[in-house]
Amino acid sequence: MTLTILTFTNVNYVQENDWELKRKKDNLEVYTRNIAETGVKELKLHTQMETSLNSIFALFDDVSRNVDWVYAAKEAKVLKILAPNHMLEYSVSDFPWPLHDRDLVTNSVVEQDPDTKVVKARSVAMPEGYPKRKGIVRITELEAEWILTPLPGGIIDVVYVIKTDPGGNIPVFLTNMFIDKGPIQTIEKMREMLQLPTYRDAKVDYIEELEDEGKI
Repeated sequence: MTLTILTFTNVNYVQENDWELKRKKDNLEVYTRNIAETGVKELKLHTQMETSLNSIFALFDDVSRNVDWVYAAKEAKVLKILAPNHMLEYSVSDFPWPLHDRDLVTNSVVEQDPDTKVVKARSVAMPEGYPKRKGIVRITELEAEWILTPLPGGIIDVVYVIKTDPGGNIPVFLTNMFIDKGPIQTIEKMREMLQLPTYRDAKVDYIEELEDEGKI
């Protein structure tokens, strides 16, 4: 879900035409492409939601509720808030037996363009940011970015790009085979969560809506 170091180097996602459409479900498009580092494919999801930027970030900031909507999330908490738009998070993902569960420490930063109101939320794994736990495999490779573009009519254009490696002894071909399952279910649950009054009516101090400037 939550997903960057202060010195974060923005991921170079090469050319858009490198992406291959893997699946289209309703208004959700799922793309993948090969990357050289690990063999695990990079993933991009594109959709649109009838919601607000404030609602989305109220949900993102409510980290402990990740267990209610992020696929396979078993535990989630904030380790440290460095600024309203910058936090360290810890999460545990439930993996089926005989695989070990995975945990992840992320450093996440949110930035908003003052003119367009486009928001980018970037996260990167910080493997040494929390003590390792017995019986849980630490994910050491992750770069993720949400790009949220407000459109007229209360629509948010959502792009989510993630590059990661679950580590351990999972064969790469199996990882790639099911790479889109979790993110698709996460987006579907995210839509449901955003309809709850807690998030639907929320206001986040560091986020401005496009309408705040009187723009259409």
